[in-house]
Amino acid sequence: MIIKTYTEESSAAALKKVRQEMGGEAVVLKTRQIAAPGNKPLFEVTACLERATVERSSKILADVTQAPGKEDEADVGEAPRPRTGADAGDHGQGDEVARERPALEDGELYQAVRSIDRKLDQLVSLGIQPDGISRLEKFQVVYRRLKEADLPDDYIESFVQSLMDTCDGPGEIVDMARQKLVAELSEMMLPAMSFKDGDKLMFVGPAGSGKSSAMGKLAADLVARQKRKVKLLSLDDFKMAAFDEICSYAEILGVEVLDSKSSREQLDKVSGAVTLVDTPALPADDDKIFPLSAKIDYVDATYRFAVFSSLIRSRDVFEISKRLKELKPTHLIVTMQDLAVCHGTVITAARALGLKVAFVSDSPGGMGSLKTPDPDRLARKLLGIEVSCHE
Repeated sequence: MIIKTYTEESSAAALKKVRQEMGGEAVVLKTRQIAAPGNKPLFEVTACLERATVERSSKILADVTQAPGKEDEADVGEAPRPRTGADAGDHGQGDEVARERPALEDGELYQAVRSIDRKLDQLVSLGIQPDGISRLEKFQVVYRRLKEADLPDDYIESFVQSLMDTCDGPGEIVDMARQKLVAELSEMMLPAMSFKDGDKLMFVGPAGSGKSSAMGKLAADLVARQKRKVKLLSLDDFKMAAFDEICSYAEILGVEVLDSKSSREQLDKVSGAVTLVDTPALPADDDKIFPLSAKIDYVDATYRFAVFSSLIRSRDVFEISKRLKELKPTHLIVTMQDLAVCHGTVITAARALGLKVAFVSDSPGGMGSLKTPDPDRLARKLLGIEVSCHE
């Protein structure tokens, strides 16, 4: 894959240059307007070509090869002139001697060799190996797999470019990509999260994201494994049978369900237990966000978990995140990983909200448990590397 930025006086001129050099298979990654000296507007268009032939790669990167500078000229020196008859001596042998010399004089030969060297350097920078296999083809595998994982284009572009800059030595590029991805995911995830009595844990998110299921799984873990006292509360007055669902969890776990109309003082007195709070679905209309936000603020939760389903596509995550930010989430939970083919939602949501991933879920409904996120396992899924069911 080749990524290149073109700068012209108009966007049309820049796009024309892209078509001329990269052809019709080029993908435009981003465009922006910049100010040149004198505040003259210029337009930058960044484009990429996934599969470029050596001939087209040479054309695209032709500006990388520069003419020799003064230092080169000093090294090359003046090319020897063809010998004339006077130089060759008597008897008019000059023309015959000149014809016997190589077609290229020493200086011209040196220039030709340097030109070939520069072209080879350019090809090596593209990853053309002696065995004829291009490292670019291996980088394209990483690019394609991240694209199939439904990661944002700007993230893929930055990741692959950084990978190309750092993978100079021998090694399997996909495995190097996995190691780099694990390092980046580790920065987005919490290794563990614990709660104390009196904490109020709230679950917010769009309809169908798995808020109630995540709440039930965490409640089961707190009660069954950690032997903690738990109370449940539902603020959802819109979804039919929402309260009945919470009561079902409470009956199974043997915990108390709080009245949604409980006063602030009553909620604050729940100091000997961890209270888990379900909320209505995130409204699609902006004008309905404020009433929900006021209702949520009333509870004064210790943690607010934004819940995203792995089935939500990345392009929708950004739109949902704009509205979800109004509810002031503190951490992220990603559900339904067992049903997803693409797993880019984790990275997309973490970047869109600027939050760390606290838990993930890979079991249906109220079954199973919320898990601490595993960066290596997710990196393998994103890159299409086989993951053992026992991991």
